[in-house]
Amino acid sequence: MERESKPGRSEADWADWAKQNRVAFEAGPLVEIQKGEKIQVGFTLTLYAALPMQAPAGPERQAAIQQLREDMRSFVHAVAGEQERRARAEMDPPRTAAVLRPENDLKPEISLSWRIFHAEAYLKAVAAGEREDLARFEKRLSALGLKQGHW
Repeated sequence: MERESKPGRSEADWADWAKQNRVAFEAGPLVEIQKGEKIQVGFTLTLYAALPMQAPAGPERQAAIQQLREDMRSFVHAVAGEQERRARAEMDPPRTAAVLRPENDLKPEISLSWRIFHAEAYLKAVAAGEREDLARFEKRLSALGLKQGHW
């Protein structure tokens, strides 16, 4: 039986959503300076999705962008929800309406980013096992249809 990621959305639904919207992800280290030394305290996760150019410019496209951002938030919540007791994810404020990345041939995208760190202590250093957890999480994102880096 297929596991539900969100009420009304199965993993297959999320995979279709990721493909239709050309959703990609990047994960990296979250580094802070503590007592003059750099310490990795967590990870960053950024999702990118193709700007919905099929919607007419103006209010319709803005509504489509808003819906896509909400879907991106829901996706991360659904996929990362099982880790919420061990880690905390805080979404950064949304950036500009469009992002143009060289690695995606400067095609317009929207993006949302999260900082992921220990739930109990922000400045706690990341352990080797947690880096392995990130690798498993990245594989899960790929299994759900997201591309690592770009489409």
